Amino acid sequence: MDHSQHSKIHFLDYWRIIRVRLGLVFLVFLLVFGTAAVVTYLMPREYSSFATIELQPDMTSVRIFGDKPEAMNNSTYDPKFIPTQFQIISRKGVLYPVIDKLDLQKKWGTNGQTLPKEIAYDKLQRKLSLQEIRNTNLIQITVFSVDREEAALLANTIAQVYMDQRIAEQQNILAKGLEQLQDDVKEKQREVNDAYAEASQLRTENGIVDPNPDTLDNSMRVEDSSVLANQAKVDQAQAEVATLRSRVEQLDRLRRDDLMRAAGLLNLNDPIIQQKLPVYQTAQAEKARLLNSGLGKNHPDVRAQQAQIDVLARQLSEQIDSILKGLETQLEIAQNSLKAMQENLASTQDQQQQKKTASEQYLNAKYRYVQERKLLEASKNRLNTESMERTMPQQSAAIRDQAEPALFPSRPKVLLNLLLGAIAGLTFGIGLAVFVEHLDTSVKTMDDVEKVLELPVLGIIPKGTRLLTNISEDSADAEAYRILSTNLEFCGNNPSARMISVVSGGASEGKSTTVCNLAITFALAGQRVLIVDADMRRPSQHELLDSDNRIGLSDYLSGSAELRSLIQPTAIANLYFLPSGSRRANALNLLKSKRMRDLAESVKNEFDIILFDCTPLLAVCDAAIVTTLVDAILLVVQPGRFPGSMLRRVKNVLGGRGANVLGIVLNNVDVRYDEQYRFYTTYGDYYGDSAVGRKPMRKGDAERKVDAESSLGEDEY
Repeated sequence: MDHSQHSKIHFLDYWRIIRVRLGLVFLVFLLVFGTAAVVTYLMPREYSSFATIELQPDMTSVRIFGDKPEAMNNSTYDPKFIPTQFQIISRKGVLYPVIDKLDLQKKWGTNGQTLPKEIAYDKLQRKLSLQEIRNTNLIQITVFSVDREEAALLANTIAQVYMDQRIAEQQNILAKGLEQLQDDVKEKQREVNDAYAEASQLRTENGIVDPNPDTLDNSMRVEDSSVLANQAKVDQAQAEVATLRSRVEQLDRLRRDDLMRAAGLLNLNDPIIQQKLPVYQTAQAEKARLLNSGLGKNHPDVRAQQAQIDVLARQLSEQIDSILKGLETQLEIAQNSLKAMQENLASTQDQQQQKKTASEQYLNAKYRYVQERKLLEASKNRLNTESMERTMPQQSAAIRDQAEPALFPSRPKVLLNLLLGAIAGLTFGIGLAVFVEHLDTSVKTMDDVEKVLELPVLGIIPKGTRLLTNISEDSADAEAYRILSTNLEFCGNNPSARMISVVSGGASEGKSTTVCNLAITFALAGQRVLIVDADMRRPSQHELLDSDNRIGLSDYLSGSAELRSLIQPTAIANLYFLPSGSRRANALNLLKSKRMRDLAESVKNEFDIILFDCTPLLAVCDAAIVTTLVDAILLVVQPGRFPGSMLRRVKNVLGGRGANVLGIVLNNVDVRYDEQYRFYTTYGDYYGDSAVGRKPMRKGDAERKVDAESSLGEDEY
């Protein structure tokens, strides 16, 4: 919310600046707009003619072998293509041939002299305008010239020269592409021959029989059956060796007694053991029976049985030893046979690997030969295709519209130039007004005046307010001073103040006019009012009241005249006037004299209101003397006339003297500066024509009216 309010105030401030400085804005607008109008009027009338050409941005050169199919078939949009063609058309490569073809150097030369080609080029380039027709491949070549025939001729010639150059460039590119493609076919033929020679050499050296050397349908494979057979024999021998070794190890681990007891379980397959082992076991059983029957070891039957057992055991042991030696012999033979088989297998594998290596080299060479031959065939087909396409007509650029002489001028664009001039005039005018406002440090608004001086505003006198001597009482101008007089009587710091000095900080702020109109207002309200023109340097009240100023205050203060004889009645009832009198060089000393203090005491007893019109406060020090004699001071300020630093000086001067300042009168106020001024001057809406009831003008009124309406009684200071 605060932000919106700030933006609104900011906009209103700019609107106020425009209204206040409307004259400056309008003047700048007229200057810029008039300049645009004059320049437009003086500009030569130029005709435009255009030729339209179509470009083929996707037209490629001859596709060299090795390009990817998708790259050849897909044309992508290049955003730099059209701008590049614009630059090509407007450069010397195209425009120089146009100049030569049309002999523009002589045609554009003056006094029979030939124009330098560089100058002719610059002139032609300024006449040229290029435009892309959106979403198309069309370029519009426009030429401007004061001669309609020349414009059309130039546009057509530029389009034709550019088209011929582009077609020639494309033809050169195609020719070079075909030449390069032919070289590529020759290179591929050489590579095919080399690959075929290499494959043939490998096939001959390794004794390879290949029924299809030109295709890959029946690939060569080296047989490996001998390796597999030898591997099977080695595996079988290894199993046999393992079996024999296991049996020998079993027999070696068993003791002799255990071996005979387990001979039946070992499956030795020996006929002697098979015959003797049951007898041995029966004898063992019989011995055990005899011992169990109670016979001792030395019993003849037991001893006979033991003898039989010993004979059988010896026979079995001998036979087992014989079997063990036979197994060891078989194991040794099997191991030797296995070693021989392994050596034979290793030799077979080496031979097989050599054959595989040779076969693989041959297959690689054969594959390379077949691939190279396919590439060669594809390259020959591409060459044949491109050669056929080369014979067909191709155009990378074509003229679609021929330029024709224009019927009406196209430049200058009067309405557009005037519109741009109006926009530029308003922009520069508003910008200058804002810039001037930024440089203006004067105090313009009522709030700023009250803030700087720390005094209330008792009255606001709008700009254009006239002297009340020439208008009716029932008018908006008179109402402004009635409000001021009412505020002085009831709203001031000292309502009983009767002697008031009206001062201003600088000259020409309307102080004298304010004194005159305020006095008339008090007088019309029935109070006896005296105007004392204390400005003996540049008096002006006698001109406003149409009175005689030959003798006055200066004569009284110098002692050459009496006060009563100097006070003059005016045409306004209850209003009296003490003129300043003849100018005196010692005005400051006269104001400091005792007679000045006596004058203040004398008039105070005879009049209800005494208004002193003083010199500007900062110009001379006369006003400072008068302010010490009066009851109060009324400060007249014209907003926007002087910088804020001057008002601060006025404040310091009045504050240093301890003066009783009732308040401020804002004079000659431009209500456009501040919306608050309108709130204080809306009384004008209650009146009709303020000129109604105007009194007839007397001698000198016309001149005073002009002065009052223009500067509102501005002093010469």
